[in-house]
Amino acid sequence: MSIIGVIMGEFLVSKEGIGYLIMYGSQVFNLDLVISGIIILMIVSYLMYLIVNYIEKKLIRKD
Repeated sequence: MSIIGVIMGEFLVSKEGIGYLIMYGSQVFNLDLVISGIIILMIVSYLMYLIVNYIEKKLIRKD
């Protein structure tokens, strides 16, 4: 949920970042920029999920 908050903040007020690139790409009708930004967000979100899932499994062991 925190990554969603960061991206939404970038959508609204930022001058740099992935959220800004997605908004800028949509304003100038650059679909490649929008899609690449979304793909980068998907990859980062998935990697963060894997890391948290791994840590959770290490901390909560079922004996």
